[in-house]
Amino acid sequence: MTMWFYDEAGDMEECRAFRKEVRRLEREYLEYRVLLRDAQRALRDDPADENLKARVAYLERRLKDLERQGPWLTSDLPMEYALWGPPHG
Repeated sequence: MTMWFYDEAGDMEECRAFRKEVRRLEREYLEYRVLLRDAQRALRDDPADENLKARVAYLERRLKDLERQGPWLTSDLPMEYALWGPPHG
């Protein structure tokens, strides 16, 4: 038995599966954030375009869904620290 979780984390299949899923969500979240940024920029240039309005609304809904699945995506505290950081005190 080791004192630090990180000493054994590389051997734990659950941790690898969790990290893989987290990376997938983070990648998808980043992709949607970039698409939303670009769509909002285009909407500022042409505020009457209904297609752009619909695209922005869709991307905002999709981001909210992802934030519900992974609340750590918008957290100020890194998930790794919250889960496996050393105890305070």
